This record gives sequence, C-alpha cells and structure tokens, in this order.
Amino acid sequence: MKILIIGSDGILGWELVNRLPRLSEAERQPLTVIAAAHSHIEITNASNTSEVIVRNMPDIIINCAAYTNVDACETNIDKAYSVNADGAKNIAQAGKNINAKVIHISTDYVFDGEKNTPYTETDPTRPLSVYGKSKLAGEIAVQEINGNYAIVRTSRLYGPRRSNFVTKILNIGIEKRSVSAVIDQFGSPTYAADLAHAIWYVFSSDLRGIYHIANDGICSWYEWAKKIFELTNNQITLHPIKAKDFKRAATVPQNSALNCAKFVQASRHKMRPWQEALEEYLKNSVIN
Repeated sequence: MKILIIGSDGILGWELVNRLPRLSEAERQPLTVIAAAHSHIEITNASNTSEVIVRNMPDIIINCAAYTNVDACETNIDKAYSVNADGAKNIAQAGKNINAKVIHISTDYVFDGEKNTPYTETDPTRPLSVYGKSKLAGEIAVQEINGNYAIVRTSRLYGPRRSNFVTKILNIGIEKRSVSAVIDQFGSPTYAADLAHAIWYVFSSDLRGIYHIANDGICSWYEWAKKIFELTNNQITLHPIKAKDFKRAATVPQNSALNCAKFVQASRHKMRPWQEALEEYLKNSVIN
C-alpha cells in the first residue's frame, strides 16, 4: 500500500510520516509513505496537484494541509478558502481520477458551540468563523467529488515542529510569570502523535464517512493551561477570564468538544485521556 501525506511539514503530517512506517512494521503490513510538503505540491493549483498525485500514484491520500491561523483567516479570506476549500477540492478530484482514497483532516470549528454536550458526526454544522466556514466547504467538496473518503474532525491539535497553544502559553508564562486563559470555552486537546496512530486505524480498517477523533476528555483553555504549568513545575499566576473579555478577530465556539464514540465502535481503538497525552508530549518535547 502506498500513502501520500500532503502537508507533511505540519504538526500532524510530520507525525504521520514518522509513525506510520513503524506501525506498519509492527503490524507486518507493508506500507510505503510519501511525504509531500508545501515545497512539493501546491494544492491551490489544480494542475500541479493532479501532476504530483499522478506521478506518485498512491492508494491513499491523507490531506493534512490547511491554513489554520483562525484569527488571520478573518482578514485573509481568499487564502483561507483557496487552501481549505479549493485545495481540498483539488485533492479530492485528483484522488478520484486515480481511484485513490482520500482522508481529509477537518476541525471542530465547523460547529457553533451552542450544544451543551460533545458534538456527534450527525449534528448540524454552523461554523462561526471564516476558518470554520472554509474547512466546512472543504469537507463538502470531498464528499461531493470522491465517494471513497474519510473525513476526520479533530480538536485543539498540538505537537512538535510548530508553535501551538502549549508552547505559546508556556513561553508567555515563563516570560511574564502571569498569564490569563479563557474559562468558558471548552474542547478536547489532541496530541498529534495520538491522532496519527488513530489515523492508522482509519485506513487499515477502511473506515469511510465522517469521524470525530480527539483525546478523551473535555477542558477549558484555563484548565488546559493550569495542567501545562502543573506538569512543567512552573509556578505561574494564572488568571481566569471570560471569552467576552478576550479580544480576538474570530468568533469561536463556546463548546467544540467532540463525541468520538463512532470511531471507537468502528475501530475498537479509544484515544487516551488528554492529560496523559499532554504529559507525554511535555516530557518528550518541552521539558527535555
């Protein structure tokens, strides 16, 4: 089996490139992984996308490429839709042309956050931000073009290679010894290494359709920050604030926690609690 990972220089793409061959060896399932960073493929260009995909002829395409700066999307609308919607469309069409399965990575921000319990795959989507709207447009394009697909929605992704909430909050806290974090917005922090492992089950079990995959459990940004400082033994003054008092360009969901029961039932693989995943990440990537 040959897998093409688009966006291989990002948080999730890097983990997939490094972990899938090891999982393949452990499971004794032959696998060839091809890494395609932005320098190798321009997904906003349909002809270039098709050319790269045809040249490699993968059985599976995993699209990790995205414009993920949520606030910047509000002013860079064309770029957001070009990457997150048109890019997904181009990949879906090129994949269909060679009969390749497309695994598309999406987001919890396709929801409006008004639900009091974790979102399921069948809940109505109503994104509040340009980022969420552009990612939803990408989902729709994949579903309409390529019937052989899996869409993976995840939440609050972090990992090595790129700046993320964990590294940002640590840097601010260490520098200023005091930091504020929102107490009334909730989600499920997800370690990219764990998501990469879960995606193994998506294609090895030939899962199709939409699946929610995130580390188990729910927390606010404040609770996440508190746990980060506890695990790194940093005595930082942490101030709880309301979302309405935290000024940002994008409007984001109050609750974007994901219900992952569908994935667990289909794959027989359950993601570990977010606290355990965070502890491993900090030990491997930050503390050391």
